[in-house]
Amino acid sequence: MYKTIICAIEASDEGLEVLSKAHELSQIYNAKLFVTHIIPYTLLPKDYQKELKESALPSIEAKASSLGISKKDVTVTFGKPYEQICILAERKNADLIILGTHSKKGLHALIGSTANGVANYAKCDVSLIKI
Repeated sequence: MYKTIICAIEASDEGLEVLSKAHELSQIYNAKLFVTHIIPYTLLPKDYQKELKESALPSIEAKASSLGISKKDVTVTFGKPYEQICILAERKNADLIILGTHSKKGLHALIGSTANGVANYAKCDVSLIKI
């Protein structure tokens, strides 16, 4: 059913939880799994962006490697998270995006802002993992 899956994670234990579920699903469907982490800062000096990326990348790669996912299938980029996730999904011709969402109160009780953006703008299926 699914051939290409994008999993967007944070550099946290919760990110590993989301990635583990995405990996399990990719195994069930024999799908290619790409992992991404988006740093939501674009107006920072380039050298500081480089430092942020160099700080986040090893953690994301380690999470991926722990599940047997190749480092070449891992990306860390800058920008609006929902936009970058959707752009990557289109570029990779993904048919499923998986990401975590925190439970919140009030208007955002059902879905966080990044998850909401992805759900509204993605051209493929979106699966949310409650964390």
